[in-house]
Amino acid sequence: MTFSFLPTTKQEMYAKGWQSIDIILITGDAYIDHPSFGAALIGRFLEEHGYKVGIIAQPDWENPDDFKALGKPNLFFGITAGNLDSMIANYTAEKRKRRTDSYSEGGEPGRRPDRACLVYSNCVRQAFPGVPIVLGGLEASCRRFVHYDYWSNKLRRSILFDSRADVLVYGMGEQSLLKITECIKNGEKDFSGIPNTAYITRKIPETTHLNLASYETLLENKKEYARTTLLYAKEISKKESIQIIQECQNRYVVVEPPKPLTTQELDHIYELPFTRKAHPKYIKPVPANGFVKYSVVSHRGCYGGCSFCSLGMHQGKYIVSRSKKSILNEVKNIIVKQSDFKGSILDVGGPSANMYGSFCTSQKGCTRTSCLYPVICKNLKHQQSQHLAILNEISRVPEIKNVFVNSGVRFDLALKDPNYIDKICAKHVSGQMSIAPEHICGDVLALMQKPSFKVYKEYVAQFRKASKKYDKKQYLIPYFIAAHPGCTLQHMYELSIYLKENHMRVEQVQNYIPIPLTLSEAMYYSGYDVFSLTKIHVPKEEERLMQRALLQPYIKSNHNLLKKALKILNKERSFSFLTGSSLSYRKN
Repeated sequence: MTFSFLPTTKQEMYAKGWQSIDIILITGDAYIDHPSFGAALIGRFLEEHGYKVGIIAQPDWENPDDFKALGKPNLFFGITAGNLDSMIANYTAEKRKRRTDSYSEGGEPGRRPDRACLVYSNCVRQAFPGVPIVLGGLEASCRRFVHYDYWSNKLRRSILFDSRADVLVYGMGEQSLLKITECIKNGEKDFSGIPNTAYITRKIPETTHLNLASYETLLENKKEYARTTLLYAKEISKKESIQIIQECQNRYVVVEPPKPLTTQELDHIYELPFTRKAHPKYIKPVPANGFVKYSVVSHRGCYGGCSFCSLGMHQGKYIVSRSKKSILNEVKNIIVKQSDFKGSILDVGGPSANMYGSFCTSQKGCTRTSCLYPVICKNLKHQQSQHLAILNEISRVPEIKNVFVNSGVRFDLALKDPNYIDKICAKHVSGQMSIAPEHICGDVLALMQKPSFKVYKEYVAQFRKASKKYDKKQYLIPYFIAAHPGCTLQHMYELSIYLKENHMRVEQVQNYIPIPLTLSEAMYYSGYDVFSLTKIHVPKEEERLMQRALLQPYIKSNHNLLKKALKILNKERSFSFLTGSSLSYRKN
């Protein structure tokens, strides 16, 4: 008897003919055997290299037996909070418990603990003392340095200290994890020199490195925290970055420079034998699987450099694109393996779909954290025609009826190729397209490292023109952020007026959340602009709620906060205009 999934129990392990497991992966997500789920991807990758891998998905952290479901691994435990940071998965921007979790069966909340990497690591240490622990995933990656923790409102040490993990893998680390696995197999405990890793040492390495301010220094100096955050952001933005070292309590966190995968390596990973299905133990669907099951990841990395986004700090700013052949093979796999497939590929993209095929022509790169802001870098070779080409090739597959781009596009980049906008509007919009202007005010957009609002308006005009050309009723769904560092009530008021005057009721609103390792997080905690090191306004507590109320004045439950905000601004007369249907308004 064979079992097509990675085993989650001893019975499933025996069904595969195994008597023991080499590596056990613990994840805060439900187990979906699909390349969009980190634990499944890593598991299949290690399995392909000859290792026996099992998965413990969403174990009960109050039940030690859950962590013993597969016995003691021969090599190590790999621990991840899942595709999301557990604190963001569990709490809203205002620190309220979320009612759903898209990565759990039936969307049920409460299936992963707060600070999942720490909790899982402690449970493993209790159940199996001495077994090596390797941390991975977004939660660990964004906490590899000293970081501000929004939920406890304090600086925390690198997650390596509190988890007592042996090593951490960040970003595009499949090959690095393979090297770690080989080290542990050979009884080695020295992980120095392995790209995309972080570990603790008691001595400063005798290598070229960037020395960051210590944990103790940062506890005492918020301005230094802002400076330090930009310092490491610039270092990891280089093509050839160096080790980064940070002292903490007489020990040192060493972060090795990243090494992106090649196109061939990325292709190989996505062509592993995923079943593309949820583990059969689940009765109810896992909501997060609903979208990705008919979607294809075309590339990794993002050079947008938005201050509030962790992606560049995690995966890096340099794009690694899959080959057209690999993408087409995955589409054919969807057709074969997804019995309920109806002919529509919901997305072919990445963080921004039109970054596919892009590359930097500079030999050594640069320290710019964004290749698009304040202007598009002259060394950036963007080939949006390559994205159109793969969309067209997929469209020619007989079983395919539609190919959409739902992951969104970077609109300032799209404007550099009018033909791209034209062809996307002609065939590849599923009725609506997400887009992220984030704000309209120049001061706020500058802190976010986002293009000016006039660039957004130009894209809107081009999108509408192309949609009209093809007689398509298609809409843009804009995303806006409230309460970002540097954003005042006056800024939000101006945005609110703009939306009202343009008959826009926005639902895609996010109150800013300080994600560790991001530039905006440093601004939120320190109160300083990381670029100029000058003081900025940081909305906190009730003002955050008032800013969001200004974005959604049509919601009755927001009206008390809206009145309060307008009173502070001396704009009380605007209340009826913002909340009503009439446009008879004059600024007071």
